[in-house]
Amino acid sequence: MSKPNRRFGGFVAGLCCAVMAVPGYAQIALPEAVETAPLARDAFSTGVLDRSNGALAPTLWNGADPQVIDYLLTLAPARPATPSIGEAMRRMLLSPGSAPQGAPPSLGGKKLLALARAGFIEEARTVASLSNAGRGDPWTGQALAVADLLDGETQAACRRGANLASGRDAPFWVKLRVFCYAEAGEQDAADLTLNILREQGLLSEADSAFLTAAAIGAAPKAPLAPETPLQFAVAGSLDLPIAPGLIANAHGGVLVAIAGDEAFDAATRIAAAERAVAMGVAGSEILSALFTGVAFELPELANAAAAARQRPADPLTDALLYQSVQEMNAPEFIRDKAQRIATALGVADTFQRAYALSVLYAEDIEALEGVLVAPEEAQRFAAARMAAGDAVGAAQWLRAMVGEGASVAALPEPLALAFIDQVNLLALLDPQTAAQVARSAGVSLIQSPPLTPGGAQEDQAGRDGVSTARILEAAFDAAVDGT
Repeated sequence: MSKPNRRFGGFVAGLCCAVMAVPGYAQIALPEAVETAPLARDAFSTGVLDRSNGALAPTLWNGADPQVIDYLLTLAPARPATPSIGEAMRRMLLSPGSAPQGAPPSLGGKKLLALARAGFIEEARTVASLSNAGRGDPWTGQALAVADLLDGETQAACRRGANLASGRDAPFWVKLRVFCYAEAGEQDAADLTLNILREQGLLSEADSAFLTAAAIGAAPKAPLAPETPLQFAVAGSLDLPIAPGLIANAHGGVLVAIAGDEAFDAATRIAAAERAVAMGVAGSEILSALFTGVAFELPELANAAAAARQRPADPLTDALLYQSVQEMNAPEFIRDKAQRIATALGVADTFQRAYALSVLYAEDIEALEGVLVAPEEAQRFAAARMAAGDAVGAAQWLRAMVGEGASVAALPEPLALAFIDQVNLLALLDPQTAAQVARSAGVSLIQSPPLTPGGAQEDQAGRDGVSTARILEAAFDAAVDGT
């Protein structure tokens, strides 16, 4: 905190004495001193997290090479491959900390851009508004333009491009100009700019399809799958249909935008939200809100399990089962509730869907501890707890799968094989706990190859993957501890 201003303090004290010296004036109590703090100076020093909700140590960027950080931010994934990567991005890029020594202002803009593209749209806007991120910096401008496009604020994005003092020839801004010219009815300018991009080889196949559609003002015959914020904005301008099957390669920001846009049908919004949760760029609350908002008839809720078997791949099935689970609040329904949750987890046909549902039902599964369930249900609960990183919870459900003190040999062969697979998966998360479960069930764990050089090329690739995972885990722990 800054020290009180001595001149201001002297002025107040002098004024107080002057007032008290005037006859007829009662003594007036001074207001309490107001503590002040300097405003954050850059996008790194500004964050929306604190240590109570996941912020890393404020020294996390100390000693970092600005050029290396610049390179890494440029390559930051717009589609985090796993929820842990998305969570790591969230905590690293939204934690306040001093910028790397010697970092140019543009580095903060690249941080904001990485956030917006991945799906942390509002967070990027908040950091930009609370910091003195360079308003004329092209990277900060691009981050905010991306947020504008995802929020449907096309004109705001176009104004940002038009007001740039430098960096106007970067590919993003030139592509945006094609769209802005088309929106303004300047078809010749749109065509000319689009041809320049083609000649310079700066257009991906998807960029070419969307910007061509924008330039001519007509939807193509074949449906287009938007990937980037600009492509998403073009689709919205031309009212192009976007269905669940067209979002497989969408950036995290596009998925978050679709999930929050009531203009899309419920199935598409749910599919987008499940993918965003599985990327670690959205929480389960977005799913809960979407699932609750779908209207079903009472007979549908009563027969949710049967409906799930008829159309398991329909995203609306997840909403139907969720609502039916939430209806089972009475203690006498606990067994039926467990069965319904297991059914909900069982219909998941993709990793994204399975992970999102595991996170959504985490508290419900935790509340089922001690309830007698079928082995198939226990298997699904164990997998869900592993997805959430809960090794202890997963072990409890694996033990429930075989029964206390029983051998895996007592299970039907398909379930026995599934049990063995899951115990070996648990060994990657918590080797000691997995070994205990395996011993009690009479199972031998598959030994992982040693992390040493040499061996077949395929084995080496696997070891490199494990090594990288452990290195990242150690680095993340070090950042959390501030070491």
